[in-house]
Amino acid sequence: MKLIATLFLSPMMLLASTLCAAEQHMFGKYVFETDSKIPAWVNLAKDQKSKGKPEGQNTEYALLDTQVRAFPENHQFYKAYSSYLHNSQAVSESSEIQITFNPEYQELVIHTIDLVRGKEKFNVLRPEIVRLLQQEEDLRNGILNGAVTALVMVPNTRPGDRLDYSYTIKGRNPVYGEKIFGVNRLGWAVDVGFTRVRVLVPKQTKLQTNVHGVKTKYKKRKKNDYIEHEWLVKKVDRRVDEGGYPAWFNRYGFIEYSEFKNWTEVSNWAGGLYQSVDQRSTELDKLVKKLQDGSATDSEYAVNALDFVQQQVRYLGLEFGLNSHLPHTPAEVLKNRYGDCKDKSNLLVQLLQKNGIEAYSALVSYSYREGFSDYLPSPFAFDHAIVMANVSGKKVWLDPTRTNQSGKLNKRAFLKFGASLVVGRDGEKPVESLKPLPGQTDIVTVKESYKVKNTKKPVLLTVKSVYTGGQAEYIRSVFKSSSYSEMQDKYLNYYAKIYPAISAQGKISYNDSEDENEITITEKYKIKDFFEKEEGLYKSSYYATAIGQFLTKPEIIRRESPAIIGQPIVVSHEITVDYLNDVAMYIDSTPVIKTTEEIDYTSRSAFFSKHFEHRATLKIKKNWVPVESMERYLSLAKQIENDIDFSLTFSSERKKTNNKPLKKLLKVLEK
Repeated sequence: MKLIATLFLSPMMLLASTLCAAEQHMFGKYVFETDSKIPAWVNLAKDQKSKGKPEGQNTEYALLDTQVRAFPENHQFYKAYSSYLHNSQAVSESSEIQITFNPEYQELVIHTIDLVRGKEKFNVLRPEIVRLLQQEEDLRNGILNGAVTALVMVPNTRPGDRLDYSYTIKGRNPVYGEKIFGVNRLGWAVDVGFTRVRVLVPKQTKLQTNVHGVKTKYKKRKKNDYIEHEWLVKKVDRRVDEGGYPAWFNRYGFIEYSEFKNWTEVSNWAGGLYQSVDQRSTELDKLVKKLQDGSATDSEYAVNALDFVQQQVRYLGLEFGLNSHLPHTPAEVLKNRYGDCKDKSNLLVQLLQKNGIEAYSALVSYSYREGFSDYLPSPFAFDHAIVMANVSGKKVWLDPTRTNQSGKLNKRAFLKFGASLVVGRDGEKPVESLKPLPGQTDIVTVKESYKVKNTKKPVLLTVKSVYTGGQAEYIRSVFKSSSYSEMQDKYLNYYAKIYPAISAQGKISYNDSEDENEITITEKYKIKDFFEKEEGLYKSSYYATAIGQFLTKPEIIRRESPAIIGQPIVVSHEITVDYLNDVAMYIDSTPVIKTTEEIDYTSRSAFFSKHFEHRATLKIKKNWVPVESMERYLSLAKQIENDIDFSLTFSSERKKTNNKPLKKLLKVLEK
């Protein structure tokens, strides 16, 4: 496995300073430097010796050394790697080094790239082996940030070599001001022989520190004009990536440090940025008047304002420099008709406030959800911005980046971020939990109706599916991005996996009730060869697909970490079978009721006259399962799968008293 040397920060343009004994190299408009002289403040780690190839690993990492000179006016990030390339696969994986930096406010200095072969050491660093690429990896998500990747193509690597390299990135985004904070990872999916993180801060700096998931030897020393914080780990054992984690969970160890005392200080930092934005705009005032003319109540105004920002301002993030966190002005956003999450959220806040509605931007985390508040206060915790507003006496959470929402505020999908950091609200705690409005629930209801004329003719199947909340928005986006014929084929093939001899009877019906944010889809099919006949009895198979779709299990079962099982939702699936002629069958009508901390499940089957029905409901209450409950959850999931995947066996003979096959079946069932 390859470790990529990457510093993830928001980007800008290279400040190229000429160092003594340094070479400066130009590629297009970007510059990097080579300087074999290691910065004076760096404390070099001792040479690490190989202890043999770890089983099942191509590359053995002997050293990972991270040092940070966290001075606001002269921020420097030093990194050193040493790894053994045990075989050709390791050579293939590790012969390209990637270093990402922000050229607007950072410069990259590469110090060493050495190959150690036996007792020989080769310096292979040359300008021609380095290429600077502006890849814009987030472009597909509508984000441009100017990040540059230095791609180093190391020549002449061979199995058995040791690859050593080091570099320094100078500077950091000025949007962070003078506060010091950071995160460094201490665990990977490969073994690492020796790991060190060293952070130097001004002597007056009071730094909070935390270590997660790994035991370290921590030292704190006062030296001249700075304080040194150092974490050492002699050996970090690899952890297999089990996948499927809850958002708040970190599989790998890390250390964090922060000068922020609490989340209020982080909120004040963000509030200062938003307050510096010129919110005045003639175009904004005209838009407010137009929205007011088309709204009878505050709720209608909020809906109309949200619809405008969602639908009339496209998502595009030009996150260069300060604008990685600083919103563009409403005037710019309205003129360009584009913006990222903070731009759109700030615009919506201004629209609401100008109508007398209390509203604030709120920072949230896709990565950690509500778990962000368990860590040290830091701007690094957030990667998205939404809006909190008090509309007609109700607190609502709005995401102006969503494009497929519709309906009243309480009918739109609830934002499942867990908690947020409210910006610019004085006198209250900034961290606030997101709570849904009454009726703001994701619901899926599916009803399958089978019509049986007799066992020799095709069975007619009608499927009616109703989606609300976030599920309606998802289905709406799917239909908008696909042609009608494509959707027809997708739905047909979905059921063809269960009934291969199925054919569509007309087009699917798609009805979008936008006011209620509810979508209804009706499908009609004809199924040949529906019944299997054996010893005078007829058998047909059924599967409650909606329940099965949302009843998820982790791919890795035997695991050391909690697993996610979906998002809160209520799913109901009803299967009915109507027979034209009398049939005889035995049905167990005992209700099935399963309740755990994570889910509720109920079902019941019934047969009367010529009508059979099976109704099942799954409610996901908690979206993850702890390790100690995994076996219990998997056992329950298996029971539910058995309940929703069933068959009906019956006899169509009218004279039940002489029906020997049926008597035989009943005798077996009674045992």
